[in-house]
Amino acid sequence: MVNLRLQKRLASTQLKVGINRVWLDPNEASEISLANSRMSIRKLIKDGLIMRRLRTIHSRARARRFLEAKRRGRHTGTGKRRGTREARMPTKVLWIRRQRVLRRLLRKYRAAKKIDRQQYHEFYLASKGNQYKNKKVLIEAIHETKQEKVRVDKIEKEQNDRREKNKAQITKKTQNKFAAE
Repeated sequence: MVNLRLQKRLASTQLKVGINRVWLDPNEASEISLANSRMSIRKLIKDGLIMRRLRTIHSRARARRFLEAKRRGRHTGTGKRRGTREARMPTKVLWIRRQRVLRRLLRKYRAAKKIDRQQYHEFYLASKGNQYKNKKVLIEAIHETKQEKVRVDKIEKEQNDRREKNKAQITKKTQNKFAAE
């Protein structure tokens, strides 16, 4: 076996790769051994007796598959956990997210005139006081208060109408009384 250490070193500088990525044609070892200059190495590279090997591929297919499974909620049992619940997902972060969601909704409703300033303020303070678990619960609460307001307004209107009617009857009676006399 011919020693081709020099040729490999020269070829690695010409190909701009490491020595391990240089491939020397084993069938042409005697011809390659005669090359002892960079120029002759360049000629051999051009002829295809010396080539650059491809990089070894490190596939991420398995890693991607694993991450996809994790996104679906697999591999997250007690045996896979390396931190406390607070360390893994701080309650403060959850609180901040929830408050931002609720406040954004309240601002949107106020801008759309679905709630007035006073209602906005009440709901804002209530959400700050941890009354609403999520957006859905807040929306339900808003609808309930709106329905309650409609109901109260309707009852009030009915009472006013009744008052007016009674007043009219009383005035009619008194007029009739005076007319009879």
